[in-house]
Amino acid sequence: MRFVLMKGESQYGSLRLHIDQFGAALRELGHEVTVLDLTDPAGRAALDASLASPPDCYFGMGGVAAEYRTAAGASVYDALDVVYATMHVDHPVYHALRVTAKIRKEVEFFLDRTHVQFINAWPSARGVAHLGFLPPGANELPEPVDVSDEAFERRDIPLLFTGTYRGPPTEAWADWPESPAREIVAEIAARMVSDGRLALLDALKAALADRGAQLTGELFEQFVPLLQHAQGFAEAYHRNALLHELGRGGLPLHVYGSGWEPLAAQYPSFVYGGVGSFEETLGLLRRARVVLSTNNGFVAGGHERVFTAMCGGAAVFGEASKYYAEAFKEGREIVTFPWSQIDRVAARLAALMEDTPAAAAIARAGHKRAMAEHRWSDRAAKVVKAVKQVR
Repeated sequence: MRFVLMKGESQYGSLRLHIDQFGAALRELGHEVTVLDLTDPAGRAALDASLASPPDCYFGMGGVAAEYRTAAGASVYDALDVVYATMHVDHPVYHALRVTAKIRKEVEFFLDRTHVQFINAWPSARGVAHLGFLPPGANELPEPVDVSDEAFERRDIPLLFTGTYRGPPTEAWADWPESPAREIVAEIAARMVSDGRLALLDALKAALADRGAQLTGELFEQFVPLLQHAQGFAEAYHRNALLHELGRGGLPLHVYGSGWEPLAAQYPSFVYGGVGSFEETLGLLRRARVVLSTNNGFVAGGHERVFTAMCGGAAVFGEASKYYAEAFKEGREIVTFPWSQIDRVAARLAALMEDTPAAAAIARAGHKRAMAEHRWSDRAAKVVKAVKQVR
């Protein structure tokens, strides 16, 4: 089949690298692939030119170009009778326009099963030809990784975390007028903060049930614009609380990303390496012994950071997820912690870092599992299968 992959904006370049490695995996499967950069006028022009001889499938990471329309306002993909496919890497509540763009032959994947449930509950987003769960694959460097004990001991970064530090969470609803909606959003946030594995949709249903109400399609549509504030609050709260626990515990955390200056100044054990990029991260992972992972609200899904770290030969220590519990052997291929035990995280992580043979064994087992099941070649095969079904 012929694919046109579309690149858009991406913090740290992660989604753009996803496209490159997804494209390479498709080519290895024997498909014809063209990659267009829509941040470049030439890429936009090439996209328009492709309409004269369209591919079997247009693919945009994170819903890029889902809203592409004809002059008459219809979906370009519908006008061409081709498939549009995407993998979303964040909660759908943040991307209302893209997930509600009606495309007849659409393949839509989410990296968390609760995100799929959220779409099924959202009347404006229903009706996707193929809706499924599929986390991104691991991004990799071409050189093979040495996973021997000797190579692990040579790694010079004891603990690595890459990502944005948002600071303490902000209650956006504090300035809203008094209303039942404000109370419900505040309660949703509080529920998600206290239970790190509570999904946004479940928190909404619970808050309504407390008031003797049920979630209807009409009510859901009214709440969607407000729910991103509760989701964002819980995400920021969990990351902030975890990092302060590690800082107070004196963990030697090497951090890369935006917004870290205040926290790095507060905790002498934190080593701030600058904003960095996702491509630079691939090299850092091969120097790291242990990589810290936070879920960013993915309670039943997986973040590419985990798979990429494993393929890079690092041991992963992270927040528990229903998906990680299914995909990996706890304590052998990955080490996770439930939010209810946040006060024990620093001690557990320190113990893992001190036990080099154990960490090396976990890294080696995780590497084997990720290389077998969580590379872009695995993800590409599943996307191709879905596209063929929809065509």
